[in-house]
Amino acid sequence: MVEYKNRYGDVYTFTKQENGDVLWEGNFEHHRIGYDEDIKDPIYVDPSGGPFIRKGQMLSHTIYGDEMNVIVESFEPVETGYLIKTKPHEYDPNDMSHLEDRDTIGGLTV
Repeated sequence: MVEYKNRYGDVYTFTKQENGDVLWEGNFEHHRIGYDEDIKDPIYVDPSGGPFIRKGQMLSHTIYGDEMNVIVESFEPVETGYLIKTKPHEYDPNDMSHLEDRDTIGGLTV
């Protein structure tokens, strides 16, 4: 479980479920939801004071929990908050393709 304290002092908890999804609980009395009419699905949830979480982002980049290295797929409202449906973050630690096609000028990589 990871706790997140927003700028108003509200505490939200994120609990990873056995299937990899994350239960997000806290005070959702005042929050916004971005809704995609084409797919009939929330694409972000933004409680007043944060955290803003959107579809497609890696959850650990917002709540800083090592066990939360998952990609947000969708949100499902539950009585205590939201169930964040996720997928694993797949990466190759040996992939150095981001370093390709670089120029070095005066010792600086540009």
